[in-house]
Amino acid sequence: MKPVSFYAGVTALFCGIAALSGCTAPQVSNSNRIPVDSDPLQGGLSSEDIRTVASKMTPSILALPQINNAGQTTVIKVADFKNNSRFFIDRNLFMKRLMIELNRYGQGKVSFLSNSAKVQASRYSVLKDRQQKQIEAGLKSFASTLAQSPIFPQGKITRIAVIPVFNTNLVNMNADSFTAMLRSEIFSAAAGKVQFMLPGVLEGADYYLTGQFFAESMQNEGIINIANYIDVVDARVKAGKPMHISSEVETKSTSYQQNNSTTTHTISKQTALYENHLRKILYDPALRRNPDVNKRLNLMLVDPKSKAVVYEKPVLLDRKISDNSGAANYIISGEISGMHQRVQGVSTDYLLINIQLTDPESNMIIWEDAYEVKRMSQAGIVYR
Repeated sequence: MKPVSFYAGVTALFCGIAALSGCTAPQVSNSNRIPVDSDPLQGGLSSEDIRTVASKMTPSILALPQINNAGQTTVIKVADFKNNSRFFIDRNLFMKRLMIELNRYGQGKVSFLSNSAKVQASRYSVLKDRQQKQIEAGLKSFASTLAQSPIFPQGKITRIAVIPVFNTNLVNMNADSFTAMLRSEIFSAAAGKVQFMLPGVLEGADYYLTGQFFAESMQNEGIINIANYIDVVDARVKAGKPMHISSEVETKSTSYQQNNSTTTHTISKQTALYENHLRKILYDPALRRNPDVNKRLNLMLVDPKSKAVVYEKPVLLDRKISDNSGAANYIISGEISGMHQRVQGVSTDYLLINIQLTDPESNMIIWEDAYEVKRMSQAGIVYR
């Protein structure tokens, strides 16, 4: 009987535990809304401090002669807020609150540049989409102006040969696609006054259509003269070579078939030097970079005899995507500094929050103010 009663007791115990755990719900205390400026917890910075800093410093900033008497909106760039105290806190919380107050009461006197990574990513997408439309508009404008110029006289068909765009190494763009789009726009705008020759055919052309990429950068670019470039292209076509220059070193003398007879065309020594220079520019790894700068295509219509550019126009193809810091009139920054003391379980914290407005040109601090607070606590504060 004892074993039976023992096992029955154990079974009843586990059943009781299971019933208790199944019927018991976690206890969640109700949260109560409290005033924003109240601080029921001890020690450190509070929401009241953040709001006080913004409300006290906003009038001082808006009253500055450089802002109040500017006559236009003052653009401000926000620098990261530095936290030197021992407390965990969003270091930009002070600046966010200050920006809200300045925008609320500034009545258009100030505006801020965004330094959000998400905003910058969205800006890049929007600006790239606009850029494509700007390219199409630029090509249409070039074609329309060219078709209406005296270069294409009435009653005569002008024959144009297309030469590859050069200096593509500066921008790493597909030059052939831009050339194809431009040909289509010119053909449509000219309304039958223009004929384009097949790729690789130059003989009999009234003009060469080409272009030159250039980037607004400080890197070593290695530009070749347009006349020298056309000499290289002419020599390559006459030698039966493609107009595009490959990275492989080619011979200076080439044989090709013409009118069922073998003709040997020799590229001059000077032209060979130009070609080697072009090959170095096109395939030198040190020059094949893609900097974030404005990149343009200077479209050109060239007289093949005189090598003179009879018409040209630059088209913006790739714009620099920046945070527009150059538009900032001033830079606003801040810092939290602290001093901590602890004696027999009682601790005190002295905190100083200072804000500065700096002129980026002169690096002069045109305004600075500070807010200080001291708190005492008996409980331990989590610190860094």
